[in-house]
Amino acid sequence: MSDVASLICWDCSLVLNLGWFTQSAVPRRIVTESGSAASDPVMTAAVWKFMADHVYHQVELAGEMSPPWDHIDEDFTEIDGDLQDSPSLAQYIADDWEGLHLLVRPRPVCAAVRAVLAPLELSRESGLWTVHPAEETAVEELLPLTRWPLPAARRVDDAEVLTRAAAVGRARDAFVRLAAAFPDDQADLPAALRAFSDAIGPVADTSPEDLLKGRGDLMPAALFDAERALGLIGKFLDDIAFDHARRGR
Repeated sequence: MSDVASLICWDCSLVLNLGWFTQSAVPRRIVTESGSAASDPVMTAAVWKFMADHVYHQVELAGEMSPPWDHIDEDFTEIDGDLQDSPSLAQYIADDWEGLHLLVRPRPVCAAVRAVLAPLELSRESGLWTVHPAEETAVEELLPLTRWPLPAARRVDDAEVLTRAAAVGRARDAFVRLAAAFPDDQADLPAALRAFSDAIGPVADTSPEDLLKGRGDLMPAALFDAERALGLIGKFLDDIAFDHARRGR
């Protein structure tokens, strides 16, 4: 059986895929499309750059069958991946890609939301999630407010920044309002919504002046973080909506 070996920086949500290997092979060798990874000068340069950039960070070598792989989510940037935000190996080595300063940095709001989501996802997947009649309505309203944001490399003017900041504020307000729509404590979603509100609240309350200060042509880092955190929440809400649809069959 074949597998993929990857270096993961948990602090920066960054993944460098090293190549493929056969699990049963002895000795094990990692290969890329050009042959042996050990003989690939571009991959070798990328590995050394990754190691140098992430000294003192939480870095792990993992394969797709490793337990840590399950914790890689949409917020992670995959070098030479298929998504629009993914830099090529050459761009990564040269530090020459738009959105670099946004994608290769800690995102505290995303980290806070992940901490909230982890036990919720376990509860949902294990069947321990407590469903409430108000849940389906809340999820339907929140899903449009928690779509995955536009790419980091998108150039934006001040008007777009303020419009997107207002959308984050509306999502925060919706979390608070919908959490209050549950009349008792016999449900899991309202506590989650209050935690989501707490996580994105500081960004939602940031003044326009502070939000626009020193941002350059791209999104402010704090707002970028909050939007991606909303995207992670949206993925979880989408899973809940799927559960509702499956039960309704």
